[in-house]
Amino acid sequence: MAISFNEELIRVEYVIGEDTISETVTGEVVIPDTKPDVERVIEVTADIMEVETEVEDGGVNITGNIETGAIYVADVPEEEPQQPVHFSEGEITFTNFVDIPQSEAGMNVFTDLNIKRVSYELLDNRTIEVTVVLTKFVKVTEYRQITVITEVTGIDEENISQELLRIEDVIGENTVTTVISGRIEVPVGKPPIERVLNAGANILPITAEITEEGVIIDGQIEAGVIYVAQAPEGEPQQPVHFLEGEFSFSEAIEVAGALPEYSVFTNAVIKRVSYDFISESEVEVDVTVEFFAKVTEPKQVNVITDIISDQVELERELLRVEDVVGEDIVYETVTSRINIPVGKPDLERVLEASAQIMEVNAFTESGGVMIEGTIEGSILYVGVAEAGEPQQPVHFSESIINFDNFVDIPGTEEGMNTHTEVTVQNVSYEELNARTVEITVVLKKFAKVTEFRQLEIITDVIVISPAADECPPSYVVYVVQPGDTFWKIAKRYNTTVDKLIQANPDVDPNNLQIGQKICIPSEIIEPKG
Repeated sequence: MAISFNEELIRVEYVIGEDTISETVTGEVVIPDTKPDVERVIEVTADIMEVETEVEDGGVNITGNIETGAIYVADVPEEEPQQPVHFSEGEITFTNFVDIPQSEAGMNVFTDLNIKRVSYELLDNRTIEVTVVLTKFVKVTEYRQITVITEVTGIDEENISQELLRIEDVIGENTVTTVISGRIEVPVGKPPIERVLNAGANILPITAEITEEGVIIDGQIEAGVIYVAQAPEGEPQQPVHFLEGEFSFSEAIEVAGALPEYSVFTNAVIKRVSYDFISESEVEVDVTVEFFAKVTEPKQVNVITDIISDQVELERELLRVEDVVGEDIVYETVTSRINIPVGKPDLERVLEASAQIMEVNAFTESGGVMIEGTIEGSILYVGVAEAGEPQQPVHFSESIINFDNFVDIPGTEEGMNTHTEVTVQNVSYEELNARTVEITVVLKKFAKVTEFRQLEIITDVIVISPAADECPPSYVVYVVQPGDTFWKIAKRYNTTVDKLIQANPDVDPNNLQIGQKICIPSEIIEPKG
């Protein structure tokens, strides 16, 4: 039986390397001259902004900024309105070089940066030192188009080695940054705005729809504003209130070659939040969001890894890919109670409830991924003040919440790789009594399981024959394969078309036949492989 083979061209994300590092960075929030001194800090926040990555020879350079903010109670003279609450900002710049051997400029890089912990120290009445613990996951890849041999006939099966490879054939990807704006109105029952202290935003669960040549991402942004209200003379001054609202978005991202039946991975990251004071009853919140979409076609490809035969010469290539086992997204609701500690006043009303993920651990088990971690839940509240004491005291209380969840991903085995992302999607609360608040946190957990594969695959099969009567004794006979041309044969053997024509004067180079024998002088035979 004549030897023949089938081949397929695939576009894979070739893994160069990956690594995870932790970094602790420190910066200061310095109170500007126009604001009063700090009596005590209520809350400190930190958000990662403006991250830039650049692949260089040997690794990835990461730079970025962390916007820090401090809400504090000012130290004011007795004759002035008491308990003024203020907000002041700072910025921490960070830079890191993550070693990824074999990285080269121009390769693709995926990074996932998360704030694990925020702490602070009041250095003096004008300076707050903020310490942020970051984790940085970095993976460098390169898109490669590789021809793989998927089937060979004419050789005994026991002499053919093959493996089933599960891959994501990459169709394309794109990143778009846009500003999404929405207005939040003061509801009936709350006083008008005197000045805004701070604005924040979260992206609620998003949905993605693949269309021809693109992806549409839909979702909602939940925005919150802390403000100082206008207070009539004779009433407690500097009342602090919290507003929240939601507004929708729909973003179209072009991805050439996308089709509705393909798979899509999307991500939406808030890069910046700002606000405009519209009127005493309305604030506009502007959220800069970076959208990412990657479209892939999941494939199972049978690849030939070796052939034992003196009838063929082989071209080989080392393939390093993530064999995708599976992925899933689950949502979990965790509930806990925050008890006001001894020494702090009773609760009059809650201004804001928030939650921050402190630590996440994930490991693969048979059938899926176990995700464990802790959340710091907190409330900003107005305390009950006795007559004669400063009115409208604002306080901060917190509690640690543990969570765990098993994400089912069939085919997972212990020891496989997993990439997980845990984000806070929503926080709500209920005042149970004057000392207790029940906080409810909705978590989004994404888990993807992969198995790193490094194997040598066959990318081309060249059928050869020993010397035959048709060629001189010093020549080797090459058997023409489907799709062969003199140019392709010459390229394989590092020679030229002219030399092949000279060695085969009776062969029409424009009319090669499958199975036809071509004479190749032995002195030029240096096939690839």
